[in-house]
Amino acid sequence: MKKKTMRTFQASLICLFFAALAGCVFAEEVQDSEVIPQLDREKLPGRQVKVAAICIGFGGEHDVKLKLAIEHLHTAGKNGVDIACLPEEFAGTEAEPVPGPTTKAVARLAKKYNMYVICPIREQAGDEQYNTAVLIDRKGKVAGYYRKVFVFWGEGLHLSREGVKAFNTDFGRISILTCFDLNFAELWRQCDALDVDIVFWPSAYGGGSPLNAFAILYHYYIVPVGAGNIIDVTGKTFENIEKPNPKQFIATLDLDRAFAHYDFNRKKVEKMFAEHRGEIKVERKLSDEDLAPWWLFKAVKPGVSVRELLKKYEIETLREYQHRSRKQINEARKKGERI
Repeated sequence: MKKKTMRTFQASLICLFFAALAGCVFAEEVQDSEVIPQLDREKLPGRQVKVAAICIGFGGEHDVKLKLAIEHLHTAGKNGVDIACLPEEFAGTEAEPVPGPTTKAVARLAKKYNMYVICPIREQAGDEQYNTAVLIDRKGKVAGYYRKVFVFWGEGLHLSREGVKAFNTDFGRISILTCFDLNFAELWRQCDALDVDIVFWPSAYGGGSPLNAFAILYHYYIVPVGAGNIIDVTGKTFENIEKPNPKQFIATLDLDRAFAHYDFNRKKVEKMFAEHRGEIKVERKLSDEDLAPWWLFKAVKPGVSVRELLKKYEIETLREYQHRSRKQINEARKKGERI
């Protein structure tokens, strides 16, 4: 009887131990899945996304900079950011594989806060080394990478043979260019050809006015990660920036906003506005200050999409108009036809 009682007691202790262990794991899971105040896009007009430029600089001692980056990612996550971008080779220039120590550490934060992170590292790929920006998705998985096309003199790195890429996310389509790539307009033109909504630019410096020029020329947002000067599709630097600390810049972008050319569209636009009054607005149009004959449309009613309405009324966006015109006019040129 005593032996049976002892066995029962031991069994009870074992059950209690595993219950406590399960409780600890569950508590950890609960902590990791805390509610994050991310945008409820379905209840907002247009297509909104919250981006963060974490401007902690290039290089440095790996462990110190990685710790700093993680602190910033906690801040970004707690502010409901959808995608955060770190600077070029932010944790030093010791090469590592993908996935590797840095991307794995960053991936844990991406998963915890349900956000994408662009994690630039010096990549060891077999016998070659690249300046690489790794895209990590909301689940903490590697979703893709971009290798710097125009490596700066003296970096001692291999040159990308893959060129510019576009990555599909759940909020829109993005590209990544890195630092010295700024100086080569063909790369920015390729981002336009890939029909991206945002170009992220991890860099060791601020970039300045060329970034503003590319933004208005190609009608995409640019998120520089040198000085945090996030740039609107109008080519203007955002003034309404959240700064949870001096090195982090957060902005909410509406990827649904769209330009359309005056050419062939006036009657269609009039009809669209007559039938959807109070749902969309003209944010910007031809004026003395801006001689470009374009409209910039924006949805103002939750659940409304400008781009869906443009399709409904067969109004091309400015980018669609330019792309189609380029293709058709060049085809006519080859055939010796008149336009």
